Amino acid sequence: MPRALRILFLGLNVPFPPTNGHQLRNWSLLKALAREGHAVVLVSFAEAPPATEHVAALRAICADVEVVPLASNGHSRQAWARLSALASPMPYGAWRLRSRAMQEAVARRLAGEAPDAVICDDIYMVHNLPAGVGRPVLLNKHDITHVIVRRYLERQRNPLVRAYGSLEYRKLRRWELEAGRGLAGVLACSEHDRWILQAHCPGLRVAVAPNVIDTADYPPCPVGEDGRVVYVGAMDWYPNQDAVEFFLTDILPRLRRRAAGVRFVVAGRNPSEAFRRGFRRLGDVEFTGSVPDIRREIARAAVCVVPLRIGSGTRLKILEAGAMEKPVVSTTLGAEGLEFAPGREIVLADEPEPFAEEVAGLLRDPGRRRALGAAARRRVEARYSLPVLQAAVARALDELLGAGALR
Repeated sequence: MPRALRILFLGLNVPFPPTNGHQLRNWSLLKALAREGHAVVLVSFAEAPPATEHVAALRAICADVEVVPLASNGHSRQAWARLSALASPMPYGAWRLRSRAMQEAVARRLAGEAPDAVICDDIYMVHNLPAGVGRPVLLNKHDITHVIVRRYLERQRNPLVRAYGSLEYRKLRRWELEAGRGLAGVLACSEHDRWILQAHCPGLRVAVAPNVIDTADYPPCPVGEDGRVVYVGAMDWYPNQDAVEFFLTDILPRLRRRAAGVRFVVAGRNPSEAFRRGFRRLGDVEFTGSVPDIRREIARAAVCVVPLRIGSGTRLKILEAGAMEKPVVSTTLGAEGLEFAPGREIVLADEPEPFAEEVAGLLRDPGRRRALGAAARRRVEARYSLPVLQAAVARALDELLGAGALR
């Protein structure tokens, strides 16, 4: 049997409550490590002190929890910070998240806990590790950030934004592809991401720790409200804004002509007032804003849609919908990295006309909705549930840290 390890987990944000894909991944990783018997000390950035009950939930599975304050990055402050970071060889995210307080916390924990290994939450945390860390370090990758920026630039028309974005993309790509060198290995979220990382960095050691959900937390709810089409996503994240705008502008008008009584619901936090205002005239569109439990919104859906055109990694929103036996219509990019069978477990369409036709067909056919949702639930249970991640983490630690470190 592998022995229990002492692991220092360095987080970019507090993973509980898990309200976005990044937090969901880290919360699942922490639970999987705890179930394997490892003692995890979580040291995480936070813009505001987490609620007492949230810290208590983390302490229930972690040996200890420490929160390092991170200054809030308002709109005007972010613009000034981005200008200030232009002269740095680091991408903006790494420049902003370089923190003396975090560096001191890491050094103190390395000396005090003497961990067997460190899990570093993505590339922006790497700069806070001390030189000669003296412990094997694993890089937790929930997506490939430079791919997101490249896909964003492909759709960006503003020449000034494109100029800045191109500079940032080059710095980010170099930083991201070099971040894993010298570390013990990388935990990628899919085979697709592993292939990209190893194609650009031959010799990089990468194991797959898939994005998953705890299916026990997502009971099947195949019957939704007639005509209710739901998109789940934090609306302060540009790829989600682009997906919603694409649906509202190009897909929804076509869908209305094919299905009566359609209502499109955008369920996610912080949609800006300017964004809402642009679509306020549409009486069949609803922005929920932050909700206490996203599962309630998914449960009410007849069909869930994922019209993403920008992104990387794998979409937790598809796993959440699938676990609740909801049929999903997605772009090919939206379903990237997930091993769902098109036509049987998910429906794929990239252009507005076929996307609208697929959604309308499902709205007219309750039997197909139930069959697609039930098949999606089986796929999530088989490939994207917590026991699957637990087994994958055990293999990854054995593979990347070496059998001698675990036995």
